[in-house]
Amino acid sequence: MGYIGFIPARAGSERVENKNTRPFAGFEGGLLELKLRQLVNVSRLDEIIISSNDPIILEYAERFAHEVDERIVPLERPDEFGNSATSMERFIADYIAYLRSSGIIMWTHVTHPFVTSRIYNEAIDAYERAILEGCDSLVGATRIQKFLWSNGKPFNYDNSTEKWPRSQDLPVLWEINHAIYMMPFEVMQVSGDRITKNSFFMQMEEGVAMDIDWEGQFQLMEEIALARVARGKSLI
Repeated sequence: MGYIGFIPARAGSERVENKNTRPFAGFEGGLLELKLRQLVNVSRLDEIIISSNDPIILEYAERFAHEVDERIVPLERPDEFGNSATSMERFIADYIAYLRSSGIIMWTHVTHPFVTSRIYNEAIDAYERAILEGCDSLVGATRIQKFLWSNGKPFNYDNSTEKWPRSQDLPVLWEINHAIYMMPFEVMQVSGDRITKNSFFMQMEEGVAMDIDWEGQFQLMEEIALARVARGKSLI
């Protein structure tokens, strides 16, 4: 079974104007161009599907496929799956799970600019090891070991016995960071989800898994990206 990259990028970002395609850190095609260049650098991907209901995104992806890498597959998304009212559950179970009858999806997002081709290759390696150990999928996750409160009291520790335990003694929680999901399409079709009880959690550093959800985050991430490039680090 081959690996198939998948990028969902619907029209009409509600919090960051033209989030996917406005220039970003020297990439005229923005976050979309950066993500495509990261993914085409992953040789083990047989296809890279860009699902969108935005004609600008689809046209850019088609041009990129023609000029850079023919593995890019622009796919027009039906309107019923292209608006903010569509539930994620339905989007997964009724649409994504049936994009292909076989193969292993690597689902990622353009809003994670620091998930590079190296990270994607590491994810494939981790997925293959996890399958041998009995897992059926992989999920990108960020380790959390911090002082968390909810409803006016500690959420993840008991301050009646010790008000300030050492942070390394706090229980470990995991944040699903949405940077990477991997599973066979057949598993997604059966589960109707992108995570199962047998998923392997791939730990990702916070600085890698940061995503863009607000205008201020877009500007901050661009500054970080430019600083990394100035130090000779590749974003691809």
